Amino acid sequence: MNSHSTSAKPFLAVVLLNALLAFPVLYLVYKHFNPAFTPWDINSYMTMVSQGPGSLEPPFRYRFLIPMLVRAMRFLPGYSIPVVFSAEPSVRNDFFHFAVLNFLMTILTSGLLFLYLRDRLRPAFAYLGSLLYLFSFFSVLANFIPMTDAGCHLAIIVCILLMEKKRPFGFMVACLVGVFVKETLLVVLPLWILIQSFAHGPHRRRLLYLAYTAPAVLAYFMATRLYPAQSSVPYYNPSFLMQNVLGAFCPDSYGRSFLFHLLLLHLPLMVSFLIFLYLKVSGAGKDLKINPELFLFFFLIGMGVVMGIGNNADRLAFMAFPAVVYFEAMTLQAVAQRLELG
Repeated sequence: MNSHSTSAKPFLAVVLLNALLAFPVLYLVYKHFNPAFTPWDINSYMTMVSQGPGSLEPPFRYRFLIPMLVRAMRFLPGYSIPVVFSAEPSVRNDFFHFAVLNFLMTILTSGLLFLYLRDRLRPAFAYLGSLLYLFSFFSVLANFIPMTDAGCHLAIIVCILLMEKKRPFGFMVACLVGVFVKETLLVVLPLWILIQSFAHGPHRRRLLYLAYTAPAVLAYFMATRLYPAQSSVPYYNPSFLMQNVLGAFCPDSYGRSFLFHLLLLHLPLMVSFLIFLYLKVSGAGKDLKINPELFLFFFLIGMGVVMGIGNNADRLAFMAFPAVVYFEAMTLQAVAQRLELG
């Protein structure tokens, strides 16, 4: 039996099981979600579905791929349940299609994450990792509503797996497509490649994948030049970021709300660190090591704080989810071994 067939069956089984498990979450979010409480970027993406990307400012106008897929789904039956921001049946149908598409991409991501973890953990804990992703705070919070996080997660895990399978052409295509889902891909992937390449000494073949991101970089650059627009908040402007660096060191910038939400959003990872430290101190985790890719998470936390304290330090950091979930599942596997649970 070839490797493709041995990977396909577990992947399909995980996708099916996770879809059944997460379906009630999709229903709950769709039935009771109120964007008045968490508006974020929903209006921008819904506007892009109905009017196209030209009416929006950067970076939204270049995140057109998922909204355009939703627009193409209009021939499908919809479910016109009331939503807070519009009474138009067409908008309600678009909301429904957006939620369904994001649900499918989230489930696919959880299945691909299982394949990624299966090479590092025992199958049961690789599957646990897929569930940790599927029911993470961020997936439940942002992946089943009109946002592009789910699509960006899918692009990230596809690119990582293609890189590990030594498929440079597939990686290049996935990166090119993914950049028009969300440009954050071009922040995450190069850093992931650099960390992996130098974690155990320079790895020239892995570093070549930096070159394979070039078509995506060039395409995104050309899009910004062919369809330019002024952004009210220049998140990726170096001068904007440098101005905020000093603000990031100001204690007054961090209120109780920020600290509470930081704890709430990243509690599973914090608990995993406590478990990791306990196992190390007790001598039960001699073979445990922090996966080097996890340092990407801390970089993204810092970048998010500089981009906008309390706004970008959470979902941006979770774009390192393959490393985060791996660390969480690895510590749980170590606990299970100590307790002789498996």
